[in-house]
Amino acid sequence: MLFYILCISFIIITINLLIQGFGNVIWIRKIAVSKSENQAVTNGAIVRVLILSMMFFTLIHAIHALVWATCYYLIPETSGQFESFTEAVYFSMVTFTTLGYGEITLVSDWRLLSGLEAINGIMLIGWSTAMMYSLIQNIYKKIKVV
Repeated sequence: MLFYILCISFIIITINLLIQGFGNVIWIRKIAVSKSENQAVTNGAIVRVLILSMMFFTLIHAIHALVWATCYYLIPETSGQFESFTEAVYFSMVTFTTLGYGEITLVSDWRLLSGLEAINGIMLIGWSTAMMYSLIQNIYKKIKVV
């Protein structure tokens, strides 16, 4: 049973890594095609890139949580614990972000699945944080603040 749960977890983690990886590549290519080095960067353009980047990463993380929620909802051993798909999404969002309110929990060995989702969430949110930090660093360099 443990091996089965770990296999499911690693498949979901791999799917989420692919979503994060391709999402980051697409976003980097999108914002890299902006202005040339010689053009001035306006405050509005900087704010727009920062806001759109945060929205993009938030969307990516919502998709990650949806992948986990779909898994919880489709696995017979866990699906019975949720009254609706919305409840599975809620549980997944709380787990992915490591809030862990605790009003919904998985039973028996399947609790391991939620722990691995939390680890996945920490890592992927950390990855997005690093991307935002890098973006802000590049903006500082471009406008020569530092």
